Amino acid sequence: MSLVLSIIHVVGPLIIGMYLSTREIPRKTKTIVWILCALISISGVTRLARQEAGRRREAKAIEYYRQSLERQELYSRGLPSTYVNGLGENPLLKHSFKRGQRYEKESKFDKAIGEYKKCLLHPNATEENKVAANILIGNCYSLSKPGKAAKHYQDALNMSNRVKDTDERLLGKSVALNNLGTIHYGLGKLDEALKHHNEALEINRGMGNEKGIADNLGNIGIIYHELGKHDEALWYFTKALEVDRRIGYEKGIANDLNNLGVIYYGFGKHNEALKYYSKALEINRSIGNEKGLADALGNMGVIYCELGRFDEALKHHSKALEIDRRIGYSQGIAGNLISLGIFYRGLGKLDEALRYHKEALEILRRISYERGIAIALNNIGSTYSYLGKPDEALRYYKEALEIFRRIGAQPQIDETLKNISIVEEQKKKRTQ
Repeated sequence: MSLVLSIIHVVGPLIIGMYLSTREIPRKTKTIVWILCALISISGVTRLARQEAGRRREAKAIEYYRQSLERQELYSRGLPSTYVNGLGENPLLKHSFKRGQRYEKESKFDKAIGEYKKCLLHPNATEENKVAANILIGNCYSLSKPGKAAKHYQDALNMSNRVKDTDERLLGKSVALNNLGTIHYGLGKLDEALKHHNEALEINRGMGNEKGIADNLGNIGIIYHELGKHDEALWYFTKALEVDRRIGYEKGIANDLNNLGVIYYGFGKHNEALKYYSKALEINRSIGNEKGLADALGNMGVIYCELGRFDEALKHHSKALEIDRRIGYSQGIAGNLISLGIFYRGLGKLDEALRYHKEALEILRRISYERGIAIALNNIGSTYSYLGKPDEALRYYKEALEIFRRIGAQPQIDETLKNISIVEEQKKKRTQ
């Protein structure tokens, strides 16, 4: 039911009751009518309250989904330039490396893995080349097979010990540890993720690698945010911002501002959050970082949705989707489609919401992003639940649960089991 209809549901019965009270009808009849009208109005108020609570939960779900998506930025994620250059300049590996990069940009991850494995297994590959290839393979697996991704990151960590140059060895170790932390974060293993990120931070501090320090600080902040330790998260994001500003790394500054926006959003300080998102938007626009631009627009859309400024929310989400489509960022496209689906579900436009969620699911299945697939399935299940179709809702919830169990994402397993329990209870009540 839309917001307008819900308001009519509240106000309409009261108007009818007032009108009938002016008519010449028996007093007993008037009393009965007033009681009925009051009960109908109270049920409307209850519905509005539930819709508002649901809308707020859904707005937070958008933020959760976006954060999980941001942690999966694939292309040469965290790989030091010297390692990238080593693969790109080795004449024996150059062709496969460049083909792998192209496939990765096109989200053709199986083909990219095939090319990177040629680099990994080449008899003339150096230890640095093998470390880089393992990290690149891990990046591609991280969407669909986090267990395999973790194996390749661990292999990179082990191989980095055989790199002769001290700085290169430490750089390789810090990147492998950082990416292992990211994988464990995605699986909900937050203690392990924190351990890996702290080890990477210690290495980067020992080397004086400030860019790496800022990255590690930001990742640690994200984990504390996920743990509900928002003051600690704020400290780490602020420190990351200080480092990135000191070295003039504008892309990092924009990302730190975005993270600070997330924190203030969590504190319920929407104007503060908007201020940080706006600054991130401005920097990303000035440096031409379109992915960052889309992320900031989407986050602002979340705030505007929660503030009830629906026209602005729709404008920002639509613009973010337009940018991600233009740059071919499949994960971003899917994320914005899910955001729009949740937006329309909050407005009661359930058929439109379903269309966006199913389009997102199709994209996520095409790139084999299992975590994203399960999140899309959950949202489709919720939409069917709103439509009063419990059997369809259960089918999608159970498919999502199967995937979450397969990848070991415990927080999402718990949430999906809760959704299933609610729908089954509602179904049971209907049959009684």
